[in-house]
Amino acid sequence: MAKELGCKQFHLCSSKGANEKSTILYPKVKGQVEREITEMNFDKCFIYRPGLLLTKRSERRWGELIFTGILKPITFFFPTLISVPTESIAKAMLAVTIQPDKYENKATIFENKDIHKLADENK
Repeated sequence: MAKELGCKQFHLCSSKGANEKSTILYPKVKGQVEREITEMNFDKCFIYRPGLLLTKRSERRWGELIFTGILKPITFFFPTLISVPTESIAKAMLAVTIQPDKYENKATIFENKDIHKLADENK
């Protein structure tokens, strides 16, 4: 529908490890979605593959709380390795939206580290 209404670029927030050939459901579905969106032939397609999303939630997700707590030392010493604040994804998406021609490829994938870099460059 977006393409039919003239949308020139598409931004997809996928996931680190997305792979349509994976035997694990979550990365497999994410990979399939990436492929299908890319095949829609937007003028530009930007796919963001963040790691663990860091955000403050009003509801409690015990698994996320435990996992985030365990990973806190790693995210402190290696902030771009496995996690990214949701604000950083928004900054990265905004930066790319404003300057889509900066990216030559029809489809561009930004991994977790790339998202951090884009956010840092566009504070």
